[in-house]
Amino acid sequence: MAAFLTTPLPASADAPSGLERLERFYEETRSLRADFSQEVAGPEGEVQERSQGEVWIERPDRFRWDYSEPYPQKIVADGETVQFYDPEMEQVTVRDFTQGLGHTPSSVLSGSGDLSRQFEIREGGRKDGLAWVELIPRDREQAGFRSARVGLAADPVRLREFVFTDPFDNRTRLQFENIRVNPALDADLFNFQPPPGTDVLGGGGRNG
Repeated sequence: MAAFLTTPLPASADAPSGLERLERFYEETRSLRADFSQEVAGPEGEVQERSQGEVWIERPDRFRWDYSEPYPQKIVADGETVQFYDPEMEQVTVRDFTQGLGHTPSSVLSGSGDLSRQFEIREGGRKDGLAWVELIPRDREQAGFRSARVGLAADPVRLREFVFTDPFDNRTRLQFENIRVNPALDADLFNFQPPPGTDVLGGGGRNG
C-alpha cells in the first residue's frame, strides 16, 4: 500500500489533525460501503441538483456508484475501465480507467496513485465535528476539480464529507452515512454487464 504523504505529519497535542486522519483512512481502509447524498450548487450558491444512492469502494481502483434518486444511474470501475450507465437512455459509455477519471473524487477515494504527487495537501481546520483536509491539484488541466475539501471523523476514522469546486465555481457536496469499513465485497459488484440491447459508446457497438 503506497504512502500518499512524503513528508512527516505535524505533531498534534490533542485530537488527530485532518492530515493524520486522512493518513489513517488510507492505511486502515481497504474497502467500504456507504449511502451517499449529493448536492450540486451553482456559483451563487443556488442548489441545482440533489441526488442519492449507494457506493462501494475496493482499493485500489475499484468502485461502484449506484444513483437511485432522482433517477437511476451507475458508474462502475474495475481498475481497467470506467462504465457510465444510463438505463433511461439505454446507453453505457466505456472509458479507459486513467483517461476516464483523471484526478477526480472517485480516483481520490479509491486510492489510486500517490496523492502528494497529484495534489498540494493542506490542513483545512475543524468544522461540524470534522477535521478537514484541502486538496489543490498540481495539474489543473488534468484535474476534474479546482479544489476539494475532505471531512473526516475520528475514533474510528470515517470519511464523512467530500466537497469539491469545479473550474466554473460549481460546488458538489457528497455526504456519507451508514458507513461500513472493510466489508467483504463481491467481485461482481465491479464487473458490470449492461442489459442486452444497450448502446455501448467507446467500447464497440451494441451489447447483445
